[in-house]
Amino acid sequence: MEGKNRFEFDRYTAADLSPELLERVTSLEEDIRSATAKDVVLIAYEESDHNPS
Repeated sequence: MEGKNRFEFDRYTAADLSPELLERVTSLEEDIRSATAKDVVLIAYEESDHNPS
């Protein structure tokens, strides 16, 4: 992570998903986990209002 602007990680925030969409994301994680036997985490994000770049 060397050379990364300290504000670069401040550009995004967790997406505000409805409970139904969150359930779909969780279900997809489980499907992928079952198919691959690997831990899977899907991340939904959006550009934050605070965008210093």
